[in-house]
Amino acid sequence: MLLLLLLLVVTVFVFPVVLPHGPIGRFVTGVLMTLLLLAGVFAVAEHRRIVPALVVLSVLSIVVRWTEWIVPSTLLPALRELSALLALSVLAVAVGINVFGTGKAVVERVTGAVVLYLLIGLEWAVAYGILDAHSPGAFTGAGGGSEYTLEHWVYFSFVTLTTVGYGDISPVSRAARSLAILEALVGQLYPAVILARLVSLSWDKQPPLED
Repeated sequence: MLLLLLLLVVTVFVFPVVLPHGPIGRFVTGVLMTLLLLAGVFAVAEHRRIVPALVVLSVLSIVVRWTEWIVPSTLLPALRELSALLALSVLAVAVGINVFGTGKAVVERVTGAVVLYLLIGLEWAVAYGILDAHSPGAFTGAGGGSEYTLEHWVYFSFVTLTTVGYGDISPVSRAARSLAILEALVGQLYPAVILARLVSLSWDKQPPLED
């Protein structure tokens, strides 16, 4: 879980700053997403019912991502992003079980809660990229598919999740607005739910009051 957290931090905060655009940035994005999905599989390996679906979706996303370098196809980017979105969603469910379920230490829960928050932002970033690629003009300030890359949607996703909203990229279409509203609501409710869960866990561990 710590490795997964480290990779998410690099993907969200470090990669957009230090790497240039173009083939190098695209290559490193592929490497990071590959490592992130693989780390996710190992981080939630205890969930035997969920891991098979996560493995299939992760392998599909990784294979398609690297196949694009050899066999260009108009269908591969859509398949890559859709499989990545589904894999991240399944991974988020597994991490969420660790956070809200029973039998985990508080440190593990807190680490998982941070991982889950970053996964939520990354999921929405991929969803925004898919929407923009297939519906140009869904966002103002966006370049319509090719000009904006994953790092731009990561930025937009997290300013929406935290309800900062600088306005440099704005949702215009109904689908884009619905996605943005839903993410903003999740961003508002998530901290409250996490805090309530941690408080309830600490309260459950308190010794019973004596009469």
